[in-house]
Amino acid sequence: MNDKDVLKGIKLVIFDYDGVIYNMIEPLRQTVVEGTEKFALKSSGLQEDMREVFHLLEFALTRTVADQILDSKEMLDIQLLKGVPHLKRLRIATSFYGDFRDRTKEPILFDGVEELVKKLNKKGIKMAILSNSAKKYILSTLEQYELLNYFSTILGAAEVKEVKPNPEGLLKILEIENVKPKEVIFIGDMISDTDAGKNAKIKTIAIASGILPVEKLVAENPYFLAHNILEIQQFFNL
Repeated sequence: MNDKDVLKGIKLVIFDYDGVIYNMIEPLRQTVVEGTEKFALKSSGLQEDMREVFHLLEFALTRTVADQILDSKEMLDIQLLKGVPHLKRLRIATSFYGDFRDRTKEPILFDGVEELVKKLNKKGIKMAILSNSAKKYILSTLEQYELLNYFSTILGAAEVKEVKPNPEGLLKILEIENVKPKEVIFIGDMISDTDAGKNAKIKTIAIASGILPVEKLVAENPYFLAHNILEIQQFFNL
């Protein structure tokens, strides 16, 4: 239990979506393990492979088809596909995308998310979401779990010009909610989240949910490092 009342003076908690609310770790792991074997790809280690494929999937999920084609070189520039001809890279990426979407038709939340959201709401703290994913997927998940009404602002990739680590999305939420940076806590799981928080001068909690090694998040010197949602509840004294 944390001795400090870290929520004193906090009016808004902003959540990332993937890796914080939405548990896509196991579907991603299965997609990477099967895809790496299927296409005989040279692995850099499961965790690194997952990080790279997540980059690819996030790119595909947040861009139009036209943008994916125009920026396909950037999208496919991962170590796992090094040495693979470009057209084959596209086929592999399409396979990864299809497999992952099939495994995430029924979205799963991380344990404790619903409880944390309801406890923050009961305490009178507003909540928002900033994600590099598409807003339609976020809305669908929240509606399924009857959590949509708890979030006053939801921004996805299409709602900002520059995605994280650019602070644009965080600053936009602050403006919409009429709050100051010191009155906000942001929860994310990637270095892009901690960087966005720093750039917006917002306290950022890093949650080591499974894609990035803990030591990489520690090196970012976040406001607090949690391994799961329960630890965040304890940190908040909820």
